Amino acid sequence: MTAIAEVRSVAQAEQDESRQTTADWFDARFADVTDARGLRGAAADGLSLYGGNGSFSDVGTAESHHAVSNLAVALRRGRSWFLRNS
Repeated sequence: MTAIAEVRSVAQAEQDESRQTTADWFDARFADVTDARGLRGAAADGLSLYGGNGSFSDVGTAESHHAVSNLAVALRRGRSWFLRNS
């Protein structure tokens, strides 16, 4: 949730409406997560936003790069740390 908040904060500062909307989507997706299976699913959904040009990871500033990279790390951890618990 901290990584999502950082993305939102940077998006607001940069007036990046698309990333603000995406941060809202992340908040909604993770809001009801109560177990490892839900976390894995939400993280997998979130990781689907990453890709090449025009994707969520295609950033234009150092601040955006930092926020998006931190979110990617958090999503990968959520996806992998709990794989054995299902």
